[in-house]
Order: sequence, then C-alpha cells, then structure tokens
Amino acid sequence: MSKLHDEFRVALSVEQASSACRRAIAAIGWNAKEAGLDRIVPKIGVGVTRNPSKIEVLLHESGDQTVVRLNGSILGIGPLQKAHLKAEMNRLREQIEVAARAFADH
Repeated sequence: MSKLHDEFRVALSVEQASSACRRAIAAIGWNAKEAGLDRIVPKIGVGVTRNPSKIEVLLHESGDQTVVRLNGSILGIGPLQKAHLKAEMNRLREQIEVAARAFADH
C-alpha cells in the first residue's frame, strides 16, 4: 500500500474549514463517506469509476487558522498508483483552497 501526506493552512475556523472541505468534495463530484467536524473521508470517484484510493481530511485549529492534513493511501505499490493518489490529493487540495478563499471573501 502506498501512502502520502499533505498539510496546509487556511485562514478559517475549524467549523468554516470543515464546511469548505465538504463543499470542495461536492464540487469534485465525490460524496462524503464520513463527515465529522474535524474529520472527513470522501468516497473517491463515482459508480464504476470509483478507485482504490482513500483520502482522510483532518482539521485542527492553530491560532486564527486551521491546519488541513490530507492522509492518502492506495492499494498497490509503484509509481503509477502513487502518481494517481498524488493527483487525487492535489485535486482535493486545490478545491479546498478555492472553497476556503470563497468562504473567506463572504
């Protein structure tokens, strides 16, 4: 199993960041398998295009910002699986950052 991690900050409270993350997941077209305030696990892909990767979104407050940590894993080992997981994680991170900026602007 290949595993990757990514961490970044958004200038939102945990509640706002959690909402932005759920919006980002929906914008990609995924559903949330688990959705708590500080932990979200999306179902990646839809229908028959669902893939074996898993991304867990963890949130924790740090001052006036929230740290967003993406823990990704995918079945199989090798550069193709790792590249696929990295692409999915980057896609999610970009959408979270867009949703967080939109949230902060309102």
